Amino acid sequence: MTNGEEPGHSDTAIEIPGASVRRSYTPTTIRELEEVVAEASGESRGLLIVGGRTRLQIANPARGIEAGLSTRALEGVDEFEPEEGVLHARAGTPIGEIRRIASAEGWELPLDTPGARSTLGGTIATAVTGPRALAFGRVQDAVLGLDVVGGEGVASKCGGRVVKNVTGYDMAKLYCGSFGSLAVITGAWLRLRPAPAVRVALVVRVDPTSFEDCRRLCGLGSVRALVWNQASDSERVEVVIELAGSEEGVAHDRGEIANTLNLSGGGRDAEVADERVDTLRDARAEIGNDPIVLRARVLGTQCEELTQEMLRAGLSVSVDPGLGVIFARGELSTPDELVRIRAASGAAGGFTTFEQLPSAWRERLDVFGEPGGTATLMSSLKKRFDPMGIFNPGRFMARI
Repeated sequence: MTNGEEPGHSDTAIEIPGASVRRSYTPTTIRELEEVVAEASGESRGLLIVGGRTRLQIANPARGIEAGLSTRALEGVDEFEPEEGVLHARAGTPIGEIRRIASAEGWELPLDTPGARSTLGGTIATAVTGPRALAFGRVQDAVLGLDVVGGEGVASKCGGRVVKNVTGYDMAKLYCGSFGSLAVITGAWLRLRPAPAVRVALVVRVDPTSFEDCRRLCGLGSVRALVWNQASDSERVEVVIELAGSEEGVAHDRGEIANTLNLSGGGRDAEVADERVDTLRDARAEIGNDPIVLRARVLGTQCEELTQEMLRAGLSVSVDPGLGVIFARGELSTPDELVRIRAASGAAGGFTTFEQLPSAWRERLDVFGEPGGTATLMSSLKKRFDPMGIFNPGRFMARI
């Protein structure tokens, strides 16, 4: 195994909330990874699980982490069955590489992960989605089976390469979104989608009162992404829409969009490069100079009200109305304002994750919040799957 800095990165420590990790392991085989985990478990040493390092700031302050464990050397698509539309990739494989390989055979990877460095393992661990989740669904919907190494250093598999292989509880869903707190993901079987015949991206300028009209458009068959962008200090709203499907279906839905938003009566519909949604998606993952970055998910019918509350607080928003997902960024004067936003999202049937916070606020605010009635269950799962508490201690479950 490699004990030291990861290949492809500078010789600097990994800076995360609550810690600076100066030593890291980059195993090249599953056996080597098992040895690292077993040794850490035996000595109760915390490990920071990393992949592309694109979402390390989304965490509570770490506790007791002594070394990093990277999956980046576990890379590659090692099995691909184009006739079945499934493939197996190792955890360190960049999502962009999997997209490229699938596309060459007429398939599409239904994972809309932001960030050029994002890996498969990190995508599954964080369950991160983009605007195309409107059509693609959740990360776990694309996962047929997972390979993991558990808290005692033993490799195991759940699920398989086809849906019928999954019997009983689908364990893969448990690991999706667990932020590396239950196991190290080492590989996955993924289901693909046929690539659409036509894909078109539009930019539409609309009045701020058109939010509900735009949300209803998300029900059109070929609309697979619709993003509402509005700055806190502007009444100007830009809506980016991606349509994909048959030529006839896209043409029909484009006409419905023009009618609904009254584009012939002074609005504007401009066709743009179909990478525009990619650009917006990736921008959400960039921290930039904004001290506050948050993501809320609520019932679709409550999305406009919470969006307006964030705008009134002085935050700029990027919203997926069809998903009820709101990304907001900017600056707030006190953490009390974030507490109010989280309470409002909870009252609207959802939750809020704080993806970037001032360091001084992290001890007061739990990044993920505390889902009602689940603390005991989450604690039990952590003790069952990671009995020595070595995987990302403190980062996902602040008190575990």
